[in-house]
Amino acid sequence: MTKSILRYFIVILVVALLSSCVISGTLLSNSILDTTEHDMLYSLKLIDYALDYQQPLDGQIEKLNPLAYSDDTRISVIDLEGNVVADTAKDSISENHLNREEIQEALKSSEGYAQRKSETTGEDTLYVALYNHEDYIIRLAIPYHGITDYLGSLIPAFAVSSIISFLIAFILSRKLAVTISKPIIEISESLDHMSKDFRVDLKDYDYQEFNVIVDTIYNLSHRLRKSMRQVKLERIKIDEILKQMNEGFVLLDEDYQILSINEKAISILGDMKVHDRILDYLYFPDIIQALQNNITKQQVELKIDHNIYACYISRVDFGTTLLFVDITASKKAEKMRSEFFSNVSHELKTPMTSIRGYSDLLAQGVVQNESQKQVMLEKIQTEVDSMSRLINDILMLSRLESMDIEAEMMPIKMRSIVDEVLESYEVEIAKHDIHMEYSFEDMVYIGNHQQIYTLLNNIIGNAIKYNKDHGSVFVDIEAQGDGMKIVVKDTGIGIPLADQARVFERFYRVDKGRSKQRGGTGLGLAIVKHIVSHYKGTISLKSELNIGTTIEIVLPQQKRTES
Repeated sequence: MTKSILRYFIVILVVALLSSCVISGTLLSNSILDTTEHDMLYSLKLIDYALDYQQPLDGQIEKLNPLAYSDDTRISVIDLEGNVVADTAKDSISENHLNREEIQEALKSSEGYAQRKSETTGEDTLYVALYNHEDYIIRLAIPYHGITDYLGSLIPAFAVSSIISFLIAFILSRKLAVTISKPIIEISESLDHMSKDFRVDLKDYDYQEFNVIVDTIYNLSHRLRKSMRQVKLERIKIDEILKQMNEGFVLLDEDYQILSINEKAISILGDMKVHDRILDYLYFPDIIQALQNNITKQQVELKIDHNIYACYISRVDFGTTLLFVDITASKKAEKMRSEFFSNVSHELKTPMTSIRGYSDLLAQGVVQNESQKQVMLEKIQTEVDSMSRLINDILMLSRLESMDIEAEMMPIKMRSIVDEVLESYEVEIAKHDIHMEYSFEDMVYIGNHQQIYTLLNNIIGNAIKYNKDHGSVFVDIEAQGDGMKIVVKDTGIGIPLADQARVFERFYRVDKGRSKQRGGTGLGLAIVKHIVSHYKGTISLKSELNIGTTIEIVLPQQKRTES
């Protein structure tokens, strides 16, 4: 910048010096002309005084000519009609001079001046004429080239003065250029060494204009820090949101380089990081093909390990977004619903077929024996009861799964519910001589009476139904923290280890023949599991084949429903 300013000053200086020389030359030329004309007029007056117009003039002017002004002067005497009476240049000049500029001017104002090329000598000549108000006009002429006649003496003076002026101006200009550029250089260096948070160290300057720039930079620095804080805060928020997302999220630029990726997406796609080109690491052909298609919105399903993901690919202004949603649960739920309806159809088909068969026989009068009719009617009733229990269990399970239960939470005495359950199994207990043990202290639990009854009815009922003759069932309920723990233990047939993980599935039976014989629907433990889940509790099962089964349930305390 210093060089540019200095170059600019030098150009201005040269132009100024040239302009000054031209103006000075013009003024000096005019001054020399005025001085010469004045001196020549003074010489003419002396010549006029010295001339005797009664005597021959040629000889007189020849003598006076060397003394008039210079060696090159020319004296002419012209009468009032323009005729040259005497002239030091030629003996006889016939040309009339009346119309010459200096003659006309002298006739008008006694003095006349003119500058032109002489037709007599052929040189640039300065003419001065004097009218003596008698019969003659005296004219003095000298070769005159203006300031050029003095260049020999003027050029060295002009050159020396110009050089001195140029040097002084150059030194001052350089100093001024350095003074002007130094603050800019300092500001530039400060900006180059700006800290990461856009802080700069600047000082005050003598020039107010630079202080305005400094103030502007400070304001910009403050605004940048504020903007960066806001951007950083927004970035932290976005990163935290992406981090907490259960879905995998990837943001790509137009060249498919990763701009942002969360941990869930890394766990799905593999080890990738920001600035990686996703196509170099991706090994899912469906996603690669979808990325290469010029479609605004697409959806791709992927099976990765044991999970199923729906990948939603969307084109945005500056790139592409990928959102990976785990749909494993919904796919499993869809499969379970399909299996559920299939199992329901199967479970209903058998009793319906039996009822229809017996009813057809009775309707057609094939069976005449009254005792056989009674047996058939009892079997029809048994199948109807079985269907009723199945339908009730299906409805209960459906409501639990859909949370379509607005259960009223009230204090419940657990001992009375156990007594109520055992009362419904009195016949079964007596028939197989089951020994019941439940000597726990009574306690109060806040819950829904129907749900708790269903839970206990299913686990105690299973302990009774699948027990051995003369076996035992142990029931214990005790407080655990703010909630309660339920333990039901039997000495029954037990559950094989291979089946223990599936006993809570709907319609799953370990021994299908015995289960149907005991009136089981295959939904009891599934309902128990859903009730426990609804209460945010835990359930565990321990069983050994031909030794017995223990089920332990822990339910946290519920809040009482305000009426």
